[in-house]
Amino acid sequence: MDGMERAVSTGLENNKEPQVLEAVEVPHHGADGNHQGSKTFTPGAVSNYPNIPLMKEAVRRYQGRLRRGTASTKSRGEINGSPRKPWRQKGTGRARSGSKKSPIWRGGGVVFGPRPRSYDYGLSRKQRRLATRHALLSKMIDGEALIIDSLPVDKPSTAEFRKRFEAAGLNRSYLVCLPTAMSVEDRRNVWLSCRNLESVEVMPVSDLNALSLLRCNNLVMTADAFDEIQGIEAQHVAGEGN
Repeated sequence: MDGMERAVSTGLENNKEPQVLEAVEVPHHGADGNHQGSKTFTPGAVSNYPNIPLMKEAVRRYQGRLRRGTASTKSRGEINGSPRKPWRQKGTGRARSGSKKSPIWRGGGVVFGPRPRSYDYGLSRKQRRLATRHALLSKMIDGEALIIDSLPVDKPSTAEFRKRFEAAGLNRSYLVCLPTAMSVEDRRNVWLSCRNLESVEVMPVSDLNALSLLRCNNLVMTADAFDEIQGIEAQHVAGEGN
């Protein structure tokens, strides 16, 4: 596949008219995790939703970039040893052999073995952003998102976070989404509080990607993060469904 172009759908080839999805109610929980009602999320115009092939390609790209790609084997030319012929060509009754480094010998070279390489492949910025948006919309529309008013950021406390998340009914993998404007120190305290919780990931709105959104069961947003996402969606007015 090296050097070959991958045919990836951008979601715009069929020239379909952008559609405006119906508003959805996202569960709203207080700072203590108790349910307090819901907030309305209004999606902007979108084309070809859900674009599953594009989201799949985006996930494959992110997973490929996570691979180290260091698997390596030695060819017969890289094996350390004497180039001397093991035995003479004729008269021994044995099969002829020219080198101990032959791939058919134990300890010899490897034919077509893995070599260090990158598993990344091209996906344009527009495609990555589109895949992220469709993944985010799927969380909202499928009822896999909820809002928590605020999170304690004064000091790291795993017990406090666990208590609030359990009160909100979260007991499986989830992604904690923070506002982009949150300070680095506050963001670090949230990360330190969540790092001992199983299958929990923390990231700001600006770092959201298709892989992180799709591999978690639930999306947990602070109220500020939800408002930020809603503001971004509001930019996708009718006629610009990307």
